[in-house]
Amino acid sequence: MKNLLKQTGRKKMPSYLVGPTVILILAMVYGSLGSEYFLDPTSIVFNTGRYIEIGLLALALTFVIINGDIDLSVASMLAASAGVLAKLFAAGVPILWCSLAAVVTGLVLGLINGLIVIKLGLPSLVVTLATLALYRGITQVMLGDSVVADYPESFIGFDQRLIIGGTPGLPAPLALFFAAALIFYFILHRSNYGLLNIMSGSNPSSSKFSGVSVDRVRLTAFAISGLISGLCAVMITSRLGSTISNVGLGLELLAITVVVLGGTDIFGGRGAISGTVVALFAIMAVRESLVIQDVNGQVQDAAIGILLILTVLIPRIREYTVDKRNRQKRFNEAQSKTVSH
Repeated sequence: MKNLLKQTGRKKMPSYLVGPTVILILAMVYGSLGSEYFLDPTSIVFNTGRYIEIGLLALALTFVIINGDIDLSVASMLAASAGVLAKLFAAGVPILWCSLAAVVTGLVLGLINGLIVIKLGLPSLVVTLATLALYRGITQVMLGDSVVADYPESFIGFDQRLIIGGTPGLPAPLALFFAAALIFYFILHRSNYGLLNIMSGSNPSSSKFSGVSVDRVRLTAFAISGLISGLCAVMITSRLGSTISNVGLGLELLAITVVVLGGTDIFGGRGAISGTVVALFAIMAVRESLVIQDVNGQVQDAAIGILLILTVLIPRIREYTVDKRNRQKRFNEAQSKTVSH
């Protein structure tokens, strides 16, 4: 029994959660110095509404990045999907069908990304960088400088609706994010597709020899990314109550930062949904604490950029240090054996 208790007591926080957790705590402390209401539960829950689209995009991107790919076009797919929704609504189509069309648009655009990457054998970085500009350009052609508004009251204000009332309550977007996180958790960590996803990212060649359809796994990840982008287009349109061509501009940087900060290896083969979830709240805390301290937007963007660089750089330095230490240890052991003989 004592041994069992010792083993239980030795359980540690996963290494990929340490970074975002430390950042979350430091940001909360920094923000609380600027306002006594920063840590108020109602304020925290209310502020999550602006970050749910980022969180959903990050959940989908977790699969893409674990595959060893990248999708820089998620925000542009969101914009194009929102543009389709706006144009259909302006043409008199019921808002329900407009919303469904937006989701389908996102899915189609995601599939286009995946097919170009897989069928033409091009790097996903190059392809999605191109479609980032392409999809945003299509949105600008569709909407121009106009603003589409006057959506039905039943459609707008999704972020203000509560699943659980009271104080602080549970807003519908936050509930949707938690539900999506659970679904993605089971897909990645408990389903056959999740295992294939990790295998494909770890060693694509070996996975192919093992009978894994790596191309299908990768295409599915891009399709999920597009589908979620379409869903986020509906959500952000409901939250803002209007649509313009630059909607969602820059969200791809935040979403990728969340994924990498949450421990997903930018080179593929490793990642966890729990890390992505914690990292989202860490990024939210950082941005909101900087707002409370009256730090301007450019400095906020710079801080997020530095976080992104550090989250990629630090694990590489740690791996290099550990590898160097192990090589030195093996060398010393071999040298001592040679001397003893």
